[in-house]
Amino acid sequence: MPSFHRLVRPLTADDAPAYRALRLAGIAELPAAFCTTHALESSVPMAQMRQRLLPTSNQIIFGIFDDAQLIAMAGLRREAIAVVHDKASLWGVYVAPQARGQGLGRQLVQAAIDHACAIPELATVRLAVAQDNQAALTLYLACGFALDGAAPQDGMLHLQLRLPRPAMPAAKVPQSSVFLKIKPLRIPAK
Repeated sequence: MPSFHRLVRPLTADDAPAYRALRLAGIAELPAAFCTTHALESSVPMAQMRQRLLPTSNQIIFGIFDDAQLIAMAGLRREAIAVVHDKASLWGVYVAPQARGQGLGRQLVQAAIDHACAIPELATVRLAVAQDNQAALTLYLACGFALDGAAPQDGMLHLQLRLPRPAMPAAKVPQSSVFLKIKPLRIPAK
């Protein structure tokens, strides 16, 4: 199928029914790729699903629609703990079967990377992918991700992408963007 560009946009609370439908379809098709079960995700109240879709300083979920149907999605979650606030995770990447082969996965991953690059203190985007999911692994490697060197855990490979500029030093991070600050451990000299 030919590759073409579709509009990638952040999802909003109004997209919750479409998001739920696509997420449940993804979990049914590839249960190992999601960190939940179909039963658990089905039981999430719609109000909570709407709340999940509200963009925050720590999370955003992107989507691509074909008319009114959500056909692709990906989330980017920034670590809220101060000592790892320079890392974000790419998660929930899924393209509906009928929309595959059109470059939509690449568009979503690139939108997430572009968003991460706009956050000065972020230095790394991480993700986990099932080691037998060759299509996803090929996509992530083509987008610049590299294996992090750790052995696969529970059939999952861990990849990371170093963002193409230095992270903001922790001393310059606005306090409003830090969810939890941990004091450094000081060991007295002998």
